[in-house]
Amino acid sequence: MRAALKQLLLLGTLALFASATPVAAAPTRSDDPTTAIPAVAALWVQLDGFARFQGNGPTWTLGPAIRAIAIEPYQEAPGGARLVYYFDKARVEVSDPAAADSRQLTLGLLVRDMISGSLQVGDRRFIPVAPADIPVAGDVTQNDRAPTYASLRAVATIGDAATERRAPDRTGQLVTAALRRDGRVVSDAVPGSSVHIAVYESTSGHNIPSIFWEALQHQPLPWLTLTGYPLTEPYWVQTRVAGTERLVLVQAFERRVLTYDPTNPPGWQVEWGNVGLHYRLWRGIAGSPDPEVHALASGMPFGDVLVAAARAARVDPYLLVALATVLTHNDPLAANARGLGLLLVPRERLVSEPYPLDPSVNARLAAQLLAQAIAQAGIEGGLAQYLAASGSRARPDDVLHTADDLRQRFPPGASVPSGPALTEIGRGHAAFYDPSYDVAWWERTLAAYASWGGAVADAAPDPHGYYCVHPDFRPGQRLLLIANGQALWCTIGDTVAPGHIAAWRSRWVIELSWPTFGALGLDRHNEVIVWGPTE
Repeated sequence: MRAALKQLLLLGTLALFASATPVAAAPTRSDDPTTAIPAVAALWVQLDGFARFQGNGPTWTLGPAIRAIAIEPYQEAPGGARLVYYFDKARVEVSDPAAADSRQLTLGLLVRDMISGSLQVGDRRFIPVAPADIPVAGDVTQNDRAPTYASLRAVATIGDAATERRAPDRTGQLVTAALRRDGRVVSDAVPGSSVHIAVYESTSGHNIPSIFWEALQHQPLPWLTLTGYPLTEPYWVQTRVAGTERLVLVQAFERRVLTYDPTNPPGWQVEWGNVGLHYRLWRGIAGSPDPEVHALASGMPFGDVLVAAARAARVDPYLLVALATVLTHNDPLAANARGLGLLLVPRERLVSEPYPLDPSVNARLAAQLLAQAIAQAGIEGGLAQYLAASGSRARPDDVLHTADDLRQRFPPGASVPSGPALTEIGRGHAAFYDPSYDVAWWERTLAAYASWGGAVADAAPDPHGYYCVHPDFRPGQRLLLIANGQALWCTIGDTVAPGHIAAWRSRWVIELSWPTFGALGLDRHNEVIVWGPTE
């Protein structure tokens, strides 16, 4: 470390990282959240890194593993589609995969959609579907008494009745009302309740109980970012948890469901509901992806829906995905004089369907019709029959060529690309370079290391101008930093002189350029957690 080039700041001793037994087994390599794109990995580490790597951590906020990765259409996203990651408890939406900042991500409005019965595919584009008949809390099967998301339609501030379902301010009052599966509210059903209302949220018109409000204040991100506005009042519900009857407090927010089970051990009484899992169950795509077509299912809009429908009808999945691409460019709201939906299913085949635009319904019917046509006339003849019935002017060759292109883009058996797994390097205080060493200086220094082979092969300037130094990493490598509720990636731009490494390790966990130091708020509170690639 060249002392003449740097100014160091020491505000205390280094806080050593204490390892502990994880609360759950680490996910497999492909499911490991730290292998997601940088912004998603950063968000997961902020919210759940402690829960995974520390045995006495809080409850899961997203979940221990990535359950699915998909490309889903969204009109306003670049290219008309966005990348999404499904966790047990949420969906993380990525409109710009190059984003380095987790604050540019959104959490899906899954609860709103499951209650209202709609799939949002644009700021003002919605697909009508059946509300989710899945319990909002507890076991998803053999749980007939628990209210479902569909039950909440009777009490949620959604749709035409939103205004009349607003509740009055009940701050300080006890929460004693219960909700039944049929949507009925029973006042004073739990007179022994000790839970009281802490806050009235006037935007949507609902009361938030103290146990939920306190938990939300301890999150590293603003509560509205994590939950959205409350859609219902808090209600006690009868449900089954692992086969045992429980009385649980539940409240639905736009993005999340919060639950309180007083019989759980301390630290686990307030939990985030499994809305990510419930959403995929609702859409009929909760199972493990077929490894033969995993990349196809994850890489194309509605790929998992189309692959599942093709497999059920014994149709080549590449052919069905190609058909949707040629017919509608994967638009679930497509329509012409003869066909409707994602695959322009002939309108006469949809007369008895209450939700003909539902992509799952549309894909299932299309796969069945295509399978019948192919059985009668072969692949080219069957495609010609389907295209004619749907009112399309496309030719069978258009679909076949598109299917071949898809096989090249998403080869059978290919896995979904992921980044290197991350490991916590340490936590403690950071040093900083003098502010006079600007971004241009760091870029020149990194280029100098690269010119004599002192950097990694793919070394490139940091896209956001965030630079750092650590003796265990070479220039060009990137580290994830978390401090004061912020997460960002920095690029190693310099090295520590061999003679200074021992002293450096005794004082610092990371050294940063001044813009990086300031962006993390370390000038106000100097405590940072550093994550780097697993060896």
